[in-house]
Amino acid sequence: MKKFIIKAVIAFLLSAILCSVIPFYLLKTSKYEKYVSGRKTYISIRKSKEVSPQKKLILGDSVAEQLFPNAENDSAFISLACNQAIEVIGHYLLLNNYLNAGNQVDTVYFIYLPFNFQNNLNQVYTYHNFLKPFYSNEYKPYFSKTAFDQIEKIPYTYLVREPHILTSNWAPEISYTDSIDYDFLSPLSIEYLDRIKLLAEKNNFELIILPPPLNIQNKKFVDTLNKEEIFHYNLSTEFKDYFENIIYVEDYCFFDGIHLKEEYIKQYSDIYKEKWIHSK
Repeated sequence: MKKFIIKAVIAFLLSAILCSVIPFYLLKTSKYEKYVSGRKTYISIRKSKEVSPQKKLILGDSVAEQLFPNAENDSAFISLACNQAIEVIGHYLLLNNYLNAGNQVDTVYFIYLPFNFQNNLNQVYTYHNFLKPFYSNEYKPYFSKTAFDQIEKIPYTYLVREPHILTSNWAPEISYTDSIDYDFLSPLSIEYLDRIKLLAEKNNFELIILPPPLNIQNKKFVDTLNKEEIFHYNLSTEFKDYFENIIYVEDYCFFDGIHLKEEYIKQYSDIYKEKWIHSK
């Protein structure tokens, strides 16, 4: 009995040590970035800090990433597209990284579903997909008051850089009760689109906002969006022909209503390359 107790205690202590050491190892080596949900965001962050000869840059959500995978390299462009959950603010941070690395850009394509512009750091995905990669001393100087105000509404933000949390898929359950007084463009989307515009002016590149292929079942919703917000916030140049450029696709082409099935990805990727990327 005594030997059994000793073995049990040793096993418990070893398990406790491993549970304590492994997260620090994963954090130190950045290996966790390959396994956690949102790993494509970490790929884009790493690529955004590298020196690249490409002057055409693609930002965008996960449908954009299907068309232009961020793990692949192309001689005509570089893709930092990853996930809508990092929102416009996250894509601004990726773009800023790329420019700060000394890269030259002549065109930025921001490929984003129309309803993603409604997000205001108020998603169930915000903790894991935005706070974990970006809520750090490196990026906080670029956060606006609006961003900090939204982040204050999220529980357990003080734990987000804790190794056990950062290297895991854990995130708190979040229920937002904010009243929404906008239809198409959230306050944070407006702020950070303006900041991207300023980067475009400063670095002399063209910003083109494009919609990815959209399920035909979403057409009625898109038609009801208040497009006047674009003009009200002086974004008409950036959104020029955005809604006219929507390619509506039959529902059977999507595996979840939003993301294209594998067999249709190349078809639409080629369309975007021919119509926009290679035509510039």
